[in-house]
Amino acid sequence: TPEMQAVQSKMAPVLSRHRSKCYNIPGLFEKIEEMHDVKEEKLKSGEWDAEQARLAERVYVGFVRMGAKLDEESKKEYADIQAELATLQTNFMQNVLKDEETWEMVITKEDMEGCPPDLISSARQAAIDRNHDGPTDHVITLGRSLIEPFLTYSSRRDLRKKAFDAFSSRGELSEERDNLSIATKILRLRKRQANLMDKETFAEYQTEDTMAQTPENVMKLLTDVWARAKDAADGEREMMEAFLTEKGETLEGGIQPWDWRYYAEQVRQANYNFDESELKPYLSLNAVTNAVFDVSNKLYGLKYVKREDVEA
Repeated sequence: TPEMQAVQSKMAPVLSRHRSKCYNIPGLFEKIEEMHDVKEEKLKSGEWDAEQARLAERVYVGFVRMGAKLDEESKKEYADIQAELATLQTNFMQNVLKDEETWEMVITKEDMEGCPPDLISSARQAAIDRNHDGPTDHVITLGRSLIEPFLTYSSRRDLRKKAFDAFSSRGELSEERDNLSIATKILRLRKRQANLMDKETFAEYQTEDTMAQTPENVMKLLTDVWARAKDAADGEREMMEAFLTEKGETLEGGIQPWDWRYYAEQVRQANYNFDESELKPYLSLNAVTNAVFDVSNKLYGLKYVKREDVEA
């Protein structure tokens, strides 16, 4: 709600500064550093097990990455950067959400040719919720529960394009919500954040504490995945083009991003007799919740008891 978003915007920098102060309590890091320095000795002697040594390592690294080893002036700057980033990232996210909430495409039931009944019903309810009084009004919003199935099932290419263009432009649909300038500020602050940690780029700082270790390793993985993913996508495109040829259809400009979900679904139904909409009833909230409860019980022995005295 707008009220909750206002609270989030107000509290984001406050909570960030509180977190920074927690990492800079006088004398605390010195104690943590002492434990970190003796972890190998305690591990070898058997006084600590591997989990305790790992905990000492992770806590130490967490404090260092929050600026515990910086001088006082740099600590203050680092905390200022963290607080400003918290504000900017919150604003960025809320701009995207605002576009999702406000954008709508008002259509009629006839415009929803090819869409399953549950999607048509949801679009009609969205129109009512947004105070569209026309008896045939239906609304497609940028919420995933509406936009994705519409792109998958709607046979109206012009409407798919309109919906896709809006979905791929979230965060820049209004001049009042300028995410480009916010992103620029975030990148500059991250660069300074990395420099304070003796890193040339934020990518170096961010990957240092991950399995990848370096930006080069990340790019190597992404390049490898990209090549394989592109081969798979090219194969899927060929299947869709063959389907169009068989149906005698021609698309101006060929298959475009707003066509992909629709024709991929058409190919699935034609080649495998599989309709995703038929799977949906099995993935209701209650069904998925019960499945999560069941799996966690089998894996971890967890049991769930409903609390009648707690208001959700």
